[in-house]
Amino acid sequence: MLGLYFDLWFAGGLISAGITYGTANILSTWAWRIPSLLQMLPSFACIVVLPFIPESPRWLVYQDRTEDALEVLAVAHGWGDQNDPVVLTEYQEIVQTLAFEKTGGSVSPLETIRTPGNRCRLMLMMSVAILSMTPGNNVVTYYLGTMLDEAGITNTKTQLQVNIILSAWSFVLSLIGTVFGERLGRRWLAIISTALCAVFIFLVGAFSDVYGGGNNVSGKYATIAMMFLFMGSYWALTLSAGLLGMGMYQFWANGIGLMITFAFPFSFATIGYKTYMINGAFNVLALIFICFTWVETRGKSLEEIDVLMDGEKHADVPDVYDVMRGKADAPDLENIVVNPKV
Repeated sequence: MLGLYFDLWFAGGLISAGITYGTANILSTWAWRIPSLLQMLPSFACIVVLPFIPESPRWLVYQDRTEDALEVLAVAHGWGDQNDPVVLTEYQEIVQTLAFEKTGGSVSPLETIRTPGNRCRLMLMMSVAILSMTPGNNVVTYYLGTMLDEAGITNTKTQLQVNIILSAWSFVLSLIGTVFGERLGRRWLAIISTALCAVFIFLVGAFSDVYGGGNNVSGKYATIAMMFLFMGSYWALTLSAGLLGMGMYQFWANGIGLMITFAFPFSFATIGYKTYMINGAFNVLALIFICFTWVETRGKSLEEIDVLMDGEKHADVPDVYDVMRGKADAPDLENIVVNPKV
């Protein structure tokens, strides 16, 4: 579900690309006013839907609303059966883990650095937020026109057509990345994706330098092809946020995105294609960092990730994934505490 959430960024990009391609023929300021105004519609739809979305079961347990939490888990797993072994296993896992956290920690911001495990979580959160925004995808998203100008593609209609096709290409490959998220593992997907991003952004820079100022049509097409391959390589980096505190993740990701959005126009204006080379070199460093620090979270619930960070699991029930696949028995239903005081 988290992978599909990020995939839909590309779906939104595809819709936006199609709208701007259509409004480009309007010979007035409505050419840009219509796409801007239409952005209100999905925002309004989100606001309308929000009251009907249940709270997180972990938050509900933390607030001692455990019966509500059990109901949400049953619905979220798609069965609606509160006595399902998988639902009860995850419920008990959440209850016991939160009970441990309430007795062994606090809600102070200093809690993020109090223990080695929490410092590891903080490091991973910050690195994923930063490294998912810096491979160069933001540059393509916000400054595709500038990149195409660098490549020698200056016709506005052609640029809009490239934008539509690139959005569709990215959406399809992101869906493929989501499918393989639980098969290859998030860490390996991130390694493969970052490595490919580094290779292709170097090639974008090289081709832009060689063919950008000339009349070699094949060279210009090759440059566009490298852009497509680069954006296609980003399909896995959006899957690694499962182990993060989404609030802090969004803060750092949006902050880095803001910096990139405002800094790169100056970089393009000053050093041109060398911007890609700097970005590619950073991707190489990011690849090394990911290889040696990121952990694999495939098949683990949030509570089970504690084993990777703290060296122990704070619940005495089998892993949810093992119960789901029939590799472990669910806890004895008679021993499940449905409404404990956490």
